[in-house]
Amino acid sequence: MTQPRFLPVLVLALVVVLVPNADAKNRKPASPPPYSIVMASFPEELTAMKKVLVLDRKGTLKMTKINGVAFESASVGKRRCLFFLSGMSVANAAMTTQLALSKFPVKEVFFTGIAGGINPAYTPGDVVIPERWAYHGEGALLNEREPGKFQVPPYMKPHYPNFHMFFPDDVTVIRAGLPKYQQVATFPADPGLMALAKRALVNLKPPMMKGRACQVNYGGTGVSGTVFCDNAAFREYVFSVWKAECLDMESAAIAHVCWANKVPCLIVRGLSDLAGGQTGPNEEEIYLKTAAQHSALVLEQILSTGD
Repeated sequence: MTQPRFLPVLVLALVVVLVPNADAKNRKPASPPPYSIVMASFPEELTAMKKVLVLDRKGTLKMTKINGVAFESASVGKRRCLFFLSGMSVANAAMTTQLALSKFPVKEVFFTGIAGGINPAYTPGDVVIPERWAYHGEGALLNEREPGKFQVPPYMKPHYPNFHMFFPDDVTVIRAGLPKYQQVATFPADPGLMALAKRALVNLKPPMMKGRACQVNYGGTGVSGTVFCDNAAFREYVFSVWKAECLDMESAAIAHVCWANKVPCLIVRGLSDLAGGQTGPNEEEIYLKTAAQHSALVLEQILSTGD
């Protein structure tokens, strides 16, 4: 009896079906997209951000804790966002930022919150997006040899004017690709994210406060340090040396850690007070929630423009 012609084809088809495909067997499941970090130092700041980005859009947040830090994830448009508190101070901000970068895949870092206005052109409620960040508190406290003259140690070559006995200096840093530690004056916001902010601000309706349209500006320098500033003389000094837009206690450390890890970052600050430039008591507690909301609304516009 003649063998059917289709039998070899049928056998070959069965072999193809029954023998596992080597490529399919070795293929790894697709990894989820990296996170866009959205962080703040105060609970009020982070609450404002989660509200406008997630809760107002009927989204949900999933929490995990690492070393006591609560990380909450949610989808925001095309982004997979990770929300958490940096904590107050440059030390806490550096620690939590590095913790997140070490434990999660991250493509970019955004920070929202309040700051003291240093540029005399601003008032509480305004929002600034600096393109670089510096530490204002790195340096040395020196003895005064005679009135107005201080004993500067041989190793120190002052880069900036002093504030009485305090002589500021640039921080010494290192990252992959550098042969040794070197001094760095400022840490940049990511140029691509700054460009995104510029596009976003074109269509932004300025936030209002007491019938006034608040300013929302990008560019310039922000400064950070370990102390809360409520001193008019030091405020004037910081503006004269760094031409600073604002002063806070976290941002330079966040920008520093992102620079060291080569991760893009952008920091948005709503001004809650004038860092000592006001005529009476400091107004931070009065304008904290309003400044945090303004900062959150500006960052929401930036993130929405980037979707």
